[in-house]
Amino acid sequence: MTKERGYRFRRALLSALVGGIIIAIPWISSQYFVMMSVRVMFFGMLTMSLTFLAGELGAVSLMQASFFGISGYTVALLESRYGFPFPIPPLAGLVIAVLAAGLFGLLVVRVRGIYFLMLTLVLGQLVWALACQWSSITKGDTGITNIYAPTVFGISTEKSKTAFYFFQLIFFCGAMSFLAALKRSPFGLMLRGVRDSESRMAMLGFRVHLLRYAAFVFASLVAALGGVFFTYFTGLINPNTVSLPSNVEALLAGILGGINSLLGAVVGTAILKTLDVVLSGITERYMLIMGVLFMLVILFARQGIVGTLMKYWNNRLFPSRSREPERRPGGFSKKPDVVRNP
Repeated sequence: MTKERGYRFRRALLSALVGGIIIAIPWISSQYFVMMSVRVMFFGMLTMSLTFLAGELGAVSLMQASFFGISGYTVALLESRYGFPFPIPPLAGLVIAVLAAGLFGLLVVRVRGIYFLMLTLVLGQLVWALACQWSSITKGDTGITNIYAPTVFGISTEKSKTAFYFFQLIFFCGAMSFLAALKRSPFGLMLRGVRDSESRMAMLGFRVHLLRYAAFVFASLVAALGGVFFTYFTGLINPNTVSLPSNVEALLAGILGGINSLLGAVVGTAILKTLDVVLSGITERYMLIMGVLFMLVILFARQGIVGTLMKYWNNRLFPSRSREPERRPGGFSKKPDVVRNP
């Protein structure tokens, strides 16, 4: 019990330290770093939506950027063209993106594996083509501009990047907590059961299609929330937002940080965006360097950077916790499972 308390205390201390640094970023860093942190947060929500589906359901979606862009386009249209005041545009953007996810979800939940991947790819390309060709609404490749961040409680988040940072940080933490709660809940346990053996879950009486459908909609909601802040921060939105490279970039960020971890999604996004800015200013062949980095991660750190560090954390920093056998409620130690060769 003492060792368990010590582990919890050190974990809580580390969490408090990280939280304090995140809160202090606007005062201890430059304005450029604050802007980079904002970018990491709204792109991180896109990556988290993808890694939630991939990690909990084993389904890789290549259309999460579509919901990211649908909410953004809705905000842009309602604000710049029709002049609706805050908070109507972002709320409408989230609602329309969720409705679109509900419609597309009726199709994608019926397929599995590579067919799920290909169907989401096709549907995502349809959304991209619509954004490109429906120029009377989306203004085509030019996109919609003149979008301004709202004034919240008398504070203009358009003029103050610090205010925008904290405004987004609240919703970013809420989105991460929402997905983390889903993962820890019985719903998350059922999703992992579907991922491991869908036929067994169906035989046990679970409504597999409904579970997959709900997970798809929940993940799309988080991606849509990221799209709202992306539109407010950049002040524009165009078809590149919903394009295939945006989806692939989110997938690569998830693989880099750790596809089974929400924290890994954020860390992978931060590393990817930072390397994109730094390396592109150094060499024109920065994509080659990033490709080599991904190859090394896949070969030597298959759990991603965060997954590998967490494994090191448990094995080296807390050896007593990692080696101590799991105990049953009656006080008996649980014997390790024996894996037999087929």
